[in-house]
Amino acid sequence: METEAKTVGIIGGMGPQATVDLFQKIVEATPARRDQDHIHIIIDNFPQIPDRTAFLLGKGETPLPYILKSVRLLEKASVDVLCMPCNTAHYFVRDIRNATPLPFMSIVESTLNRIRSSFEDSKGIGLLATDGTVAGRVYHDPFEGAGYRIITPLEEGQRELMRIIYSVKAGEIAESVRAFEEIIDHMRFLGSKLVILGCTELPILLKYSNPTIPVIDATSCLAKEMVECAMGVRSSDNGDSVGTTGWQGHVPCPGTHR
Repeated sequence: METEAKTVGIIGGMGPQATVDLFQKIVEATPARRDQDHIHIIIDNFPQIPDRTAFLLGKGETPLPYILKSVRLLEKASVDVLCMPCNTAHYFVRDIRNATPLPFMSIVESTLNRIRSSFEDSKGIGLLATDGTVAGRVYHDPFEGAGYRIITPLEEGQRELMRIIYSVKAGEIAESVRAFEEIIDHMRFLGSKLVILGCTELPILLKYSNPTIPVIDATSCLAKEMVECAMGVRSSDNGDSVGTTGWQGHVPCPGTHR
């Protein structure tokens, strides 16, 4: 490929496994035939960023200064566009965009674009996300503004979901698969027509599971938009959902958001 691609900066470490997952999915989504066709990506793996959910529940330090420290480091590395594989941290998306002249690609907006293009008639959408993402209305506000109804687990189901998320962070993948599938079934019982995996730890479980309703991998949605933004071409369609059609449409790189 002769087109000069943009350099992508990833605000990472929230958590490290989720950061690796995004990187892998960007590589898989890139229409490359040789090493040199791939995107230049600079990752700041910064796991010392304080827990996002703890802050949003009033139990911890704000992660925003740490996130902006990562932004500054990536700015100095001369990246052209930023992204962040942590759904809960998107509570701070306006703060991030106001703090940098660089475009910032949102995982929430990427997922909304995906659903608009392929699931236009599915208005009841399940959301599996952290307590912080739910409390901060990270998905609720943009999706409800677009006419969708967000369905979250009942209280006991949400507690189990948080246990699963932190088990994945601890590397307990195999032990979490069955509980993950049961949560998907729980969402179907609540009336969800499809389910967003709105925590970047959850897609890590997809390769080991067999969901009974369509599942949207938000990380894959972001990966595909990063490829299209960075390269100005359609990404390779390796699937960002289970039991659904492939990615449709081209998403241009956004401008600055100051």
